[in-house]
Amino acid sequence: MKNFLFVILTAGLISACSSTKTVDVEPVSKDAIKYTQEFGRVEVTFNDKGEWESIKSTATAAISLSDNAALEQSMNLATMRAKRNIVEFMQSDLQSSKLTDTITNALSKDISSEDNKSRERAGNIATKIQEKIIVQADGIVRGAYVSERKISSDKTMVVVTLEVTKRSMLASSKIRNSMAQ
Repeated sequence: MKNFLFVILTAGLISACSSTKTVDVEPVSKDAIKYTQEFGRVEVTFNDKGEWESIKSTATAAISLSDNAALEQSMNLATMRAKRNIVEFMQSDLQSSKLTDTITNALSKDISSEDNKSRERAGNIATKIQEKIIVQADGIVRGAYVSERKISSDKTMVVVTLEVTKRSMLASSKIRNSMAQ
């Protein structure tokens, strides 16, 4: 009976998604700049207009046994770790001046050190990016989806990448709203 309800719920979600209106959300631009956290867990892509475009987090987990249940359990564990990385990023790194400095430096990499006006503009953009991520934190976590799953060649480790974009946040919001009706 549970499987039947799961199938019905999944079919409902798919049909709800296909009947909703699409809203144009700009894809990640080619000139987007990437900031990668020091320990490589979270990657934020942003543009020079003060908008974040995507957030990616990658995590790993060991596969303890060689059966499908252990594989799925490892995938779930890696997914939870990747989500935890995003939450930790938003709770600690996002509040630090190190992030602002790193984004400012990334935005002003082509600016000479004497050009204070451009450097100040880059600093303002970095602050905007921080503020927008902070304001949208709840939707960011809810809009996260698994964009990639990999298994090591020796089948002892899984790697899961979660990604959040404005489009995935919008889709998540629409699905929640349609489920509430």
